[in-house]
Amino acid sequence: MKIKEQKLRGLSEIRFGSMIFLFRVAGIPLKLKQVSTIYAVYMITVIVCSFSTFVGMFVGAYIHRDDLGRSMTSARVLIPVVNVIWTFSYCR
Repeated sequence: MKIKEQKLRGLSEIRFGSMIFLFRVAGIPLKLKQVSTIYAVYMITVIVCSFSTFVGMFVGAYIHRDDLGRSMTSARVLIPVVNVIWTFSYCR
């Protein structure tokens, strides 16, 4: 039974190897046995940068709330960033 499971596991890695690689590059730890230190540092950096970008855009929209055009420019970028962060957090 174990040999059959190993063959199927190898087959899925052959068929979906590029997708698994792209998920790993995007920061989603898919099919990893153990997370390396470099990967953990990468994940912390991605999380800090994404949330600081989110907070910076929100603060920019709040500071320029008197200027509707500039505030809407910040909000136009803020909404897709919220969607990406939400999706990224869900996949992790």
